[in-house]
Amino acid sequence: MLRSACDLDLLLFFARHPRSLLPSDQIGRFLGYDLKELAASLEVLTAAGIVTRIQNPTRLAQLFVFMPGRMDGGALPSLLKLASTREGRVELLRSLAPGPDEGLALVHSKRMVVGS
Repeated sequence: MLRSACDLDLLLFFARHPRSLLPSDQIGRFLGYDLKELAASLEVLTAAGIVTRIQNPTRLAQLFVFMPGRMDGGALPSLLKLASTREGRVELLRSLAPGPDEGLALVHSKRMVVGS
Protein backbone atom coordinates (compact mmCIF):
# COMPACT_ATOMS: atom_id res chain seq x y z
CA MET A 1 0.00 0.00 0.00
CA LEU A 2 2.76 2.52 0.84
CA ARG A 3 4.51 3.89 -2.22
CA SER A 4 6.66 6.79 -1.08
CA ALA A 5 8.49 8.42 1.80
CA CYS A 6 5.59 10.86 2.08
CA ASP A 7 3.13 7.96 2.53
CA LEU A 8 5.31 6.56 5.31
CA ASP A 9 5.82 9.92 7.03
CA LEU A 10 2.11 10.68 6.87
CA LEU A 11 1.28 7.27 8.35
CA LEU A 12 3.71 7.93 11.21
CA PHE A 13 2.26 11.42 11.72
CA PHE A 14 -1.27 10.04 12.09
CA ALA A 15 -0.11 7.21 14.33
CA ARG A 16 1.37 9.84 16.66
CA HIS A 17 -1.55 12.27 16.26
CA PRO A 18 -4.61 10.03 15.72
CA ARG A 19 -7.10 12.93 15.74
CA SER A 20 -5.75 15.94 13.90
CA LEU A 21 -7.76 19.05 13.09
CA LEU A 22 -5.48 20.80 10.60
CA PRO A 23 -5.45 22.04 7.04
CA SER A 24 -3.61 19.68 4.70
CA ASP A 25 -1.04 22.32 3.77
CA GLN A 26 -0.06 22.70 7.43
CA ILE A 27 0.50 18.95 7.76
CA GLY A 28 2.63 19.18 4.62
CA ARG A 29 4.70 21.96 6.15
CA PHE A 30 5.17 19.94 9.35
CA LEU A 31 6.40 16.97 7.36
CA GLY A 32 8.32 18.90 4.69
CA TYR A 33 6.24 17.94 1.64
CA ASP A 34 4.48 20.08 -0.93
CA LEU A 35 0.71 20.05 -1.06
CA LYS A 36 0.49 17.99 -4.26
CA GLU A 37 2.63 15.17 -2.87
CA LEU A 38 0.85 15.28 0.48
CA ALA A 39 -2.57 15.14 -1.22
CA ALA A 40 -1.51 12.00 -3.13
CA SER A 41 -0.37 10.36 0.11
CA LEU A 42 -3.57 11.36 1.89
CA GLU A 43 -5.48 9.69 -0.91
CA VAL A 44 -3.47 6.48 -0.43
CA LEU A 45 -4.20 6.36 3.31
CA THR A 46 -7.87 7.30 2.98
CA ALA A 47 -8.43 4.83 0.13
CA ALA A 48 -6.92 2.10 2.32
CA GLY A 49 -9.30 3.06 5.12
CA ILE A 50 -6.49 3.83 7.55
CA VAL A 51 -7.35 7.52 7.79
CA THR A 52 -10.79 9.08 7.61
CA ARG A 53 -11.10 12.68 6.50
CA ILE A 54 -14.00 14.79 7.78
CA GLN A 55 -14.40 18.15 6.06
CA ASN A 56 -15.89 21.01 8.04
CA PRO A 57 -17.66 23.34 5.56
CA THR A 58 -17.10 26.39 7.77
CA ARG A 59 -13.34 25.92 8.24
CA LEU A 60 -10.27 25.26 6.16
CA ALA A 61 -9.11 22.64 8.63
CA GLN A 62 -10.16 19.06 8.19
CA LEU A 63 -10.44 16.45 10.90
CA PHE A 64 -8.27 13.44 10.15
CA VAL A 65 -8.96 10.34 12.21
CA PHE A 66 -6.45 7.49 12.29
CA MET A 67 -8.17 4.09 12.05
CA PRO A 68 -5.43 1.51 12.80
CA GLY A 69 -7.82 -1.44 13.00
CA ARG A 70 -8.50 -1.18 9.28
CA MET A 71 -5.08 -2.41 8.14
CA ASP A 72 -5.06 -6.04 7.08
CA GLY A 73 -3.64 -8.75 9.28
CA GLY A 74 -2.65 -6.55 12.19
CA ALA A 75 0.61 -5.63 10.43
CA LEU A 76 0.38 -1.96 11.35
CA PRO A 77 1.95 -2.20 14.83
CA SER A 78 4.99 -4.03 13.42
CA LEU A 79 5.31 -1.54 10.59
CA LEU A 80 5.07 1.45 12.95
CA LYS A 81 7.59 -0.11 15.34
CA LEU A 82 10.03 -0.67 12.49
CA ALA A 83 9.51 2.85 11.12
CA SER A 84 10.02 4.47 14.52
CA THR A 85 13.78 3.81 14.50
CA ARG A 86 16.28 5.41 12.18
CA GLU A 87 17.53 2.04 10.93
CA GLY A 88 14.01 0.78 10.35
CA ARG A 89 13.01 3.93 8.50
CA VAL A 90 16.07 3.70 6.26
CA GLU A 91 15.26 0.06 5.52
CA LEU A 92 11.63 0.89 4.74
CA LEU A 93 12.59 3.79 2.49
CA ARG A 94 15.06 1.55 0.68
CA SER A 95 12.31 -1.02 0.19
CA LEU A 96 9.99 1.62 -1.27
CA ALA A 97 12.53 2.51 -3.97
CA PRO A 98 12.02 -0.51 -6.33
CA GLY A 99 8.43 0.33 -7.18
CA PRO A 100 4.99 0.97 -5.75
CA ASP A 101 3.87 -2.65 -5.54
CA GLU A 102 6.94 -4.68 -4.77
CA GLY A 103 9.20 -2.93 -2.26
CA LEU A 104 7.26 -2.60 0.97
CA ALA A 105 5.63 -6.01 0.62
CA LEU A 106 9.11 -7.54 0.53
CA VAL A 107 10.27 -5.81 3.74
CA HIS A 108 6.88 -6.32 5.34
CA SER A 109 7.01 -10.08 4.83
CA LYS A 110 10.62 -10.21 6.03
CA ARG A 111 9.85 -8.29 9.21
CA MET A 112 6.68 -10.17 10.01
CA VAL A 113 8.70 -13.38 10.30
CA VAL A 114 11.70 -11.85 12.09
CA GLY A 115 9.96 -9.15 14.14
CA SER A 116 6.96 -11.12 15.35
